[in-house]
Amino acid sequence: MTYFFRIDCPDCEGNGVVSDREPNDPSSRDIDCYECGGTGDKPMSEDLYDSEKDLLEDYPNARNIFHLPNKEVS
Repeated sequence: MTYFFRIDCPDCEGNGVVSDREPNDPSSRDIDCYECGGTGDKPMSEDLYDSEKDLLEDYPNARNIFHLPNKEVS
């Protein structure tokens, strides 16, 4: 089955913002995270798992999980 889910964006740790320079730089500013567009979420899909339990072993903080069954080829 193909599972679709969301995780916290690894670039901004789910905050939706990153620093435009080194955080210790006094002129640094927080800007929207480029990777997630400022949402803090990263959509994911995986077809390696047979169950939601298996998926959660690798992605314990996954949320909004749903799946589509594999289509049988005749």
